[in-house]
Amino acid sequence: MTNFSKALLAAILAMLFGAAALAGGPANGFEPAIMQQVAELRGDWPKLTRMAAGLTNLGGAYVTLGVASAASLYLLARRLPARALLLAATVLLERSLVDGLKEWIGRPRPQFDVSWLPPSLAFPSGHSANSMTAFLALALIAAPPALRRTAVVSAIALSVMVGLTRLCLGVHWPSDVIGGWAFGLLAVAAALAIGRRSALLGFEPQHEVVAGHRPALDEDEAA
Repeated sequence: MTNFSKALLAAILAMLFGAAALAGGPANGFEPAIMQQVAELRGDWPKLTRMAAGLTNLGGAYVTLGVASAASLYLLARRLPARALLLAATVLLERSLVDGLKEWIGRPRPQFDVSWLPPSLAFPSGHSANSMTAFLALALIAAPPALRRTAVVSAIALSVMVGLTRLCLGVHWPSDVIGGWAFGLLAVAAALAIGRRSALLGFEPQHEVVAGHRPALDEDEAA
């Protein structure tokens, strides 16, 4: 991917995030109708709601911070402290920014036949943003080159599923989830850009290079 393509993709994600922030939520009339339909679906399919309640935990703090911590320790064990630092910093900084954005934008959560709502505000969806950031950053920064493609596809699929559970449970507007996904992708893109322009994603130790196992992102640069 060329630098222009990367910049264009980042611009598209930023515009998508901005559109979701400005035009989404309870004021646009379209999303309340969707959430009313989702509330009726929860009443008709209680098993689906229970399944969503279980799966949504994959985007919670225990899982996202847990996998990021484990991956950072894995990188440290492989004597790749710069990559470990980049991964940990990406996940932690993204979470802090999401919390700040929620307070700044101040969008209320939907209230359509929901017995309990999280105390935080709605936009962007933290579960959607945090899972996209943690899982995709892990796939691109920590996964071995041979497993990288599968890890990326799995990370995106898992993050999409987490976001959909937030809709199913009625705790987020659709634009909250879309904005969360976009923000998570932007966070990972920023991390990769920083890593490529610094020593954080440099070559692995010499014995790894001799064995033919260069970092996944360096392979991209060489292509």
